[in-house]
Amino acid sequence: MSVFSYKFSIIIPTYNRAEELKECLISLENQTYKNFEVLICDDGSNDDSREIAKEFEDTLNVQYFWNENWGGPARPRNIGLDSAKGEWICFLDSDDWYTKDRLETILKLDLDKIDFIYHDLNIFKKGAVNSKMTSRDLKRNDPYHDMLFNLNAIPTSSTCIRSKCFKGNVRFKEQKEIIGVEDFQLWLILAEKRVRFHYLQVALGFYRLGDDNITCHDERQINRFKSLYQYFIDKEKRKVDKDKIEAALNYQIGNILIRKGDLSQGYSFLIKSLFKGTIPIKLRSINIILLGFRKYLKL
Repeated sequence: MSVFSYKFSIIIPTYNRAEELKECLISLENQTYKNFEVLICDDGSNDDSREIAKEFEDTLNVQYFWNENWGGPARPRNIGLDSAKGEWICFLDSDDWYTKDRLETILKLDLDKIDFIYHDLNIFKKGAVNSKMTSRDLKRNDPYHDMLFNLNAIPTSSTCIRSKCFKGNVRFKEQKEIIGVEDFQLWLILAEKRVRFHYLQVALGFYRLGDDNITCHDERQINRFKSLYQYFIDKEKRKVDKDKIEAALNYQIGNILIRKGDLSQGYSFLIKSLFKGTIPIKLRSINIILLGFRKYLKL
């Protein structure tokens, strides 16, 4: 099959984001490569999302699925996966959007050697792009432990994954206790299956940073990280690797606590991450400790 006949399936989970959904779909209308389908998977919206989807029926190959509210993106994404017909699957949150050449740029890669593509995103906040969400190139020989030891490198709205990777029961875990980090868990599962990752070091989309993002800096996010990491700690055989995963978890907890102003508790977790973490985790921990000092000096 020629790469220029590849079909993409773009799966968009949404909930009460009609206005943002419209901007997202406009970005798909503007794609320079046109062989794709759009699967809008609505988690029980009661706004105008259905009507917005209908507006694009003449210009996009769009399907709209509405289901009772589940409370997170995992189930809507899985509904999209069950109906997707493309050779490549893209996950795009409804408040994010693509650059017009996103799909065309991906097609220029040597796709026979790649299973999972991800890239940087521009961060859009308060009406303007003010920074970039920069990812990193995962270690080719062990992307699984790279992510476990050194944190998630893959923004969900940057992904493009070969559909064959989802054969069998490979899906987002529909567990309430990991809502907001179920994407990271899926990346780890795919990495464990030795899929071939490729980092495209360019921003091909926009990530909207708002107050209603599921991922947040509070006790709920701490509990999500604990549930996520504990599963992989328990299945790890080598103590040295368990220690590195625990250090990454301690960094995540300490970072959240410092940012919410709980300096003493935050420092206790960051000190643990300094002792047993990888060099990138040690450097991150030092940076957050310094951030905490600056917060303290401003009190």
